[in-house]
Amino acid sequence: NGQGFLTAMMQEVARGKQGWALDDVVMFAEVTKLEEGDVREPPPDGIYVHGLFLEGASWNKKEQHLIEAPPKVLVAHLPVMYITGVIKSAKKVEYMTYECPVYFRFDPRKRGMTAAQPNFMFSPEIRTIDPPSKWILRGVALLTYQGDAG
Repeated sequence: NGQGFLTAMMQEVARGKQGWALDDVVMFAEVTKLEEGDVREPPPDGIYVHGLFLEGASWNKKEQHLIEAPPKVLVAHLPVMYITGVIKSAKKVEYMTYECPVYFRFDPRKRGMTAAQPNFMFSPEIRTIDPPSKWILRGVALLTYQGDAG
């Protein structure tokens, strides 16, 4: 269960910090420049997540933000994402973000057709230089399974 895993990660981060109450901790996510093979050890706090796919957009790895998907490309690979917990009052970013929904989806060939239905997990705020409304109107989302489009 993805949501349970993320909740447990936030609990561990809060326990590891002196004076942090779990009620004051919120999730912070950042797309890194790392690929799966570049990760050699876990981060000091939080987790690295790989295997996410952007649907409806692409990622500019050099400039670290959402971009238009190339023509006829439905799904694009996302580099490793770093997810941790931070205190609500300390969660400030100096850039525009899009609250991108992440859907957990099984490969229907392995789990039966009912498993093809996506399930919402969480919504990390990822960097964008365009207004978030652009990505909302396009239905941009992150998927854990690229489907047959990849």
